[in-house]
This record gives sequence, C-alpha cells and structure tokens, in this order.
Amino acid sequence: MARRLTREELLPALRAWAYLSGHGGELAGSLQDALGWLRALWEEGHDALPLDLVHDLGTLLVEGRGFRFASSDDLGAWPEDERAARLAHEDRVLGPWAQDPSVADAHLAIAATPAELRTPAIVHAINLALGTAARRAGLGAGNPALLRSCWHEALALLAAWPPNFGTGAPIDPAWRDWALEQRAELLAQLAARPGDGRLFAPEDLWELRHLAALPSESTRLALRELHSAAAAIGPVGPGMALLVRRRAQEVAVDDHDASHYPAGGFDALSTRGRFENLVRSEVAYVDEGVDDARDELGAIDLFDVRYAQGELLFYTRDESPLFDQRRSVALVIDRPLEQRHKHPELAAQTLVLVDAAALRLQADMVQIFGPAGAELHLRWRAAAVADREAADEEARLMALTLADELAHRRVTLGTITAWDEAPSRGRVVFATQSEDPRAGAIAWVRVGQPRWQLGDDSFAVGEAGGLRALLDALLARLFA
Repeated sequence: MARRLTREELLPALRAWAYLSGHGGELAGSLQDALGWLRALWEEGHDALPLDLVHDLGTLLVEGRGFRFASSDDLGAWPEDERAARLAHEDRVLGPWAQDPSVADAHLAIAATPAELRTPAIVHAINLALGTAARRAGLGAGNPALLRSCWHEALALLAAWPPNFGTGAPIDPAWRDWALEQRAELLAQLAARPGDGRLFAPEDLWELRHLAALPSESTRLALRELHSAAAAIGPVGPGMALLVRRRAQEVAVDDHDASHYPAGGFDALSTRGRFENLVRSEVAYVDEGVDDARDELGAIDLFDVRYAQGELLFYTRDESPLFDQRRSVALVIDRPLEQRHKHPELAAQTLVLVDAAALRLQADMVQIFGPAGAELHLRWRAAAVADREAADEEARLMALTLADELAHRRVTLGTITAWDEAPSRGRVVFATQSEDPRAGAIAWVRVGQPRWQLGDDSFAVGEAGGLRALLDALLARLFA
C-alpha cells in the first residue's frame, strides 16, 4: 500500500528497504552513503524514491564491475520463502543493470568527476535513471524534513547493519511487503518507458561527463532539450553516408591555389598495381635465374618468383589533394530571436530544432569524412541588439556541447551582422524569411512552420524522420 511516511514510520521503512538490499559485502558503510544520497534526492523533490534501489544503483555506479550480489555471501542465510524472489530480483534487475553498457559509461563518468562533485554526480545519475519512473508510479512520498529530524537515529540504525534477526526482533512482514510493492511498481514503470532498455540515454551520459562545467540548472535543462532533439534526428544512414562520400571524392574542392596542386601522373612506388603501371626495370628479371637451379619443370624464373612473392614494383597514380581536402560548411542561423518561438505542431522551439540540426550535421560530416575531414563554421546573424543577446546565449550553450570539437578546431562559433562576415565556402542559411540573394548561400532552409523548405522540397520536421530527411537532402546538395 502507498503511504506518506510519518516520523514514526520512517525508521521501520528504512529498515525494510535496507533488508531488501541486493548488494553483497559490507553494508554498514554503503547504506550510510545511500542514506545521504536519499536525503539529497528527497530534498530536491524526488521523495518517491526508495532506499533499496537508491542504494543498489548508487553502489553499482561507484563500484562498477566490482559490484557484488548479495547471493554471493548471504544465500544460505536467506529465509526459504524469500530466496526465489531475491534471486529473481538479481537475475531480472540487478544483473541487467550490471551488464548495461550505459551504466558502465556512467560509472566511468562519475569516477572521472572531481572528488568534491562525486556525490552530487551520483545523486544526479540516480535521479536520471529512476526519478521519472518513481513519479509515474505514484508511490508514497517521504519527507526530507522528517528525515533530517531523525537523521542521527537513521544513521545509527544503518551503521549497525545487519541487525541480529536471530536474537532480536525480526523484520516486520508488513513493512517488508510494503517495500516490495513499492519496488515492483517503480520497476514496472521503468520497464514501460520507451527506448532501447538502457538505463541511461546518451544525453544523460553527456550531462554526467560535463556536470562540473554546467553553470546552472537552467543551462542543464536547456542543453538536455537540445541533446534530446539532436538524438531524435538520428545519425545518417550507412547507404547515404557511402553515397555522399563517393560523390564528394569525385568533385574537387574549390581553392584559390588550385593551379599549384598536381593532378595526375605518377608519384610513388608500390608492390601492388596493374601491369600497365609496372616499373620498366622489372622486365629485366624475365628469363633470368640460376642455371644450375633446375628441376623437372625447368629453370627458375626470377620474374615469376618476384611476382609470386609480391615483390614486383608498380608506379602509383597521383590524385589531386583537391579531392581529399577538408570539407568546410558555414552554417548561418539568421535572426535567432525570431526563431525563439514554438509552433504548436512541433516538439520544441524552432531555434532548438535548428541548433539540433547543426549538431547532427556536424556529427554526420565526422561520420562521413572522418574527424579530420570536415569542419563546421557556425554563425548567428544578428540584425538587432536583441538578436545579438540571443546569439550570445546560444553560442554559450553550443560551446559547452561542442567543447571537444572547438578544442580540435573542427568547429568555430561566432556572431555576425553582415553576410560577408561568414565564411563563403559551403554556406547554408536557416532563416524564417524567404531567400536573400545577397547571402550567397548554397542552400537556404526556410524554418518557422511545421514544414521546412529547402529549394522546391518541403519536409515535415514535426514528424518522425522529417529532420533526418532534410539533413540527407542538405548533405547531398553540399557534397554530392
């Protein structure tokens, strides 16, 4: 039965939760740590979370592969009527969590967090994984004020864990059943949520890795919305990526110094190649061999030996570097303040979707051309003071997301006021108005409505696959 715990009920509830813990080993220390995590979660408003799952998941995030199941130590001491349920919980919940690659990634992210921020990172990770499911389960809520008021009693209870149930009072079956019911309802909500079954989504892991760099909760929420929108687009398909890569290699990149680059001819030697590119001096080995080195088949031909052993030399053709030069795209977001509106048919603000498309386009180019094969110059065009303020805010958000790309100079960010301030190569514009011929854009994407326009084609970005189809068409126009 669900209940809001009173002060008299809090300690029995903590005792029941601790009794159901699935972690093996020394519990006195880990349960006290978990009580601190529980208090922090309740004080943040996540007061439907139970101690048993907070303890087990938090300890798994701390210990990683070193996590031990309670059955490894306590199987023989479990009451006969509880053994099957406890083993089923390990098999169906704790085991999959321990094998979940997203949990391993979260463990590594927390381990890399500075020591003073590790506890907040664990608390945040538990909330990301279980908080929504606990709220949807409609569980009875705890009270952080009551937990604070009996804090020392609760610590003393867990510090002496496990109590001697053989000589003292056994666990109250009613409280044990209540805790089991709470856990079952929460896990049912967790299993029903959409996704691939992993406990942490990619945006969750990004937050954990960059928690120390996020200046405020509002920034975290804004980036979470942005990353969720980018994840919803999905990566470029392998067929499309291969098509773009092949066609891009057939089109030379424009360059002012193109006449300085070689285009054709021979530039090196190789042990592989076609016979028409055979080094002429290799013909000297034909019919050459040692006269007395004979068998029933005749003399040994050194040319044949070199051919069989792959030692013949071939000229290799030179290909112009203009076909392999780094691909560059200048993506201009025009008048960002006008794009800060949400159409009822879209899941997020237009500007959020445009920023998500920019993130996805950059990731697509890395996937197609490799980390050193493409660069993105992201610019916000400010037509007024309010535009510049909005552009600066967006640039700060994107700088957090693209910190690694900025450090490796694969991405640059900036604010412009005129079209000629943006790089001219590969210029793409996202704007709410019709195309401006002065922009000199290769592609102009008109946004702001449920269907975005690229040339004569329109894309329903509010529907599944709409933004992905738009980006595929944009990649084809830019590189193919």
